[in-house]
Amino acid sequence: MIERLHLSAIILAAALIWGALLVLEGIHLSPAWFRPFSAVVGALALVLAAFDLWLWRLRILQGWLVKRPRLSGTWRAEIRSNWITPETGVGIPPIAAFMVIRQTFSTLSLCLVTNESRSELLGAEIVRGTDGTYRVFGVYRNEPRFAVRERSAIHYGGLELRVAGSPPERIEGHYWTDRDTAGELLLSDQRQAYAHDFASAGRLYVSP
Repeated sequence: MIERLHLSAIILAAALIWGALLVLEGIHLSPAWFRPFSAVVGALALVLAAFDLWLWRLRILQGWLVKRPRLSGTWRAEIRSNWITPETGVGIPPIAAFMVIRQTFSTLSLCLVTNESRSELLGAEIVRGTDGTYRVFGVYRNEPRFAVRERSAIHYGGLELRVAGSPPERIEGHYWTDRDTAGELLLSDQRQAYAHDFASAGRLYVSP
């Protein structure tokens, strides 16, 4: 989101250009015209903060003013890896996971949790394609639980996900790691609450 300093600079530049044009039109400028400058900057900063945190989510703004999908919440996830177990030479079954997405208009945070590890994005971006669909690109760090690090070390990777549906119904794509592994990631069944770990995410999907 734009910072107050940048906002002040933009408004000051606009005011100076406006004032110069008025002078060229032969209009006398009074210093009183510039007294509300600080108040204007403060008011606009509050409006921009409110937009970044909440207002952009309003359905009435979607599509024409806001072109960004609402992904926030906890998603049920499935990881399909091409990892081959060295001892057996056999692949592994799909891994159950949950993706927790926190989002403002200007920021995006993704955290993938499984029973053994936690992956957090170091950087992410939502990109709108020419066909109106959205993709999420990111670089992440995976940190396994200490008890399993002998067979699963901390590693880094990247991902590309496609957002399907409007509003979003599922997210799917692929990932790759610096351990020379790759696979598919499928997200569905969104919940609005934010889970903190694998256990709390599982409780969101237990019927009352």
